[in-house]
Amino acid sequence: SCFYLKGDYTLGSRNTFNDFFYTYNIRYYAQDEFAAAEIETETVSNFKPGAVRYAMPGGIVVSSKILEKEVYSEGYVRPNKKGALVSYTVPVEFSDEKVYKTIGETEINGTMYRLLEPNRIGDVVLIDGSGKIYPRVGRIYNDRLALINTSFLLEPDDLVFRNAAQHQFDGESVVTSMEIRYEGIQDSQMVFKYYLVEPDGKLSVEEQKTYTFSMYDKMLSFGGTEIEILNVDNSGIEYRVLKI
Repeated sequence: SCFYLKGDYTLGSRNTFNDFFYTYNIRYYAQDEFAAAEIETETVSNFKPGAVRYAMPGGIVVSSKILEKEVYSEGYVRPNKKGALVSYTVPVEFSDEKVYKTIGETEINGTMYRLLEPNRIGDVVLIDGSGKIYPRVGRIYNDRLALINTSFLLEPDDLVFRNAAQHQFDGESVVTSMEIRYEGIQDSQMVFKYYLVEPDGKLSVEEQKTYTFSMYDKMLSFGGTEIEILNVDNSGIEYRVLKI
């Protein structure tokens, strides 16, 4: 089954002659053809080993998040530099800060080309297996590819497309989140709030705890997170995070 909305892009925007007699069959990629290659996790934290930090009442002492993301490849490509296919009509521009979706493939003179998703005026760019761009631009008509009979020049001529091997498709999701906040001094005790969010099957379980320590304690432990207190007074604490 095809996920691409065929027929949305018709001929005529450039008002140029198209090779109707030489259209090409398109094999559209199925929706799940480029399923996630793998699930990657990334830890984001303000923890720096040995760094001396300072927290006022209400401030964050340490925070850490484990993010999970689906990594895709092949279905997305990126140019190695900025450039354009130029002609006497509207140029087809490329940005190396964007990824481009491939929607299918076609065969021209024995060579297979991947089709990039049409741009806002319906231009379809073709790239071969090495990422080189076909010198003509196409349009999709009745689910087939018609080539525009216009000469294009690639600038710069060494622009090629590469697989965007680590394109994040569906955004990041937080798997685990931990945060410790310093609440200040109460009755000669240092007070901390500990927040933890962890997965439990398909749900997330949130845990909140209050920790109190003597003002004279130097080594503090919060469920595996260890902190060394260097100095404490009413204005805040000076500390080092030893382990998270």
